[in-house]
Amino acid sequence: MHPTIYSIASINIDEVYSVPHIARAGETLSSTERQQNAGGKGANASIAAARSGAAVHVVGKVGDDGRWLCDLLQSCGAHTEHITVDSSSMTGRAIIQVDAQGENAIVLFPGANQRITGEEVQRALGGARVGDWLMLTNETSAVAEAMEIGRARGMRVLWNPAPMQENAGKLARMADVLVVNQTELQGLASHLGLEHADDTEMAERVMQELKLHVLAVTLGASGCLGLVRRPQENAHEIHTADSDVKQQADR
Repeated sequence: MHPTIYSIASINIDEVYSVPHIARAGETLSSTERQQNAGGKGANASIAAARSGAAVHVVGKVGDDGRWLCDLLQSCGAHTEHITVDSSSMTGRAIIQVDAQGENAIVLFPGANQRITGEEVQRALGGARVGDWLMLTNETSAVAEAMEIGRARGMRVLWNPAPMQENAGKLARMADVLVVNQTELQGLASHLGLEHADDTEMAERVMQELKLHVLAVTLGASGCLGLVRRPQENAHEIHTADSDVKQQADR
């Protein structure tokens, strides 16, 4: 039987505005286009996993304005029985400016994502088995509680610690798989008291300190860096993919 993925998911409505440049302090700027999309790191990852054929149970919270997001997740194959509609709150939103060069600036309103409780997570994970996956980011409440519950049930934990907080170093020790960008890698290293180095060496140090099974580091236009621990050995393999490889794969 394949493991089930339980995703403690941030679920957002993304409002994307195309602008000639990112607005400066005090500047009023007209956009040339507006799009509204489903968003949130957790929701996006849940959709990707469900479309890949995994059994995904999404645990989250939206307002009345986000009911359509539940329908979307369900249409993509994810299970949504653990998504609560909180009529007293608004769904999380991201206000995103994107300029002509593709650079962006984002203002995040967490909304109902910050109303997930430990009790709700406990109920949602009641059917989880040893070896199932717990997938979560730092965009919701009850992150520490979820990781502790998952660990107690013998689940494997995949965590994206964005946005980085002071307790990141402590929580990262409960993860099996960690996904970070360059800034978050350096920030996590600081929380762990590690000396700064280049991305590859820093990733190796973080991997060893946290005893991770997998560490993935996104490098923006430079691609990504992946470290995988070899079974039954105190060693790991390093894999890299640059943006050219990704572009070829997308064709």
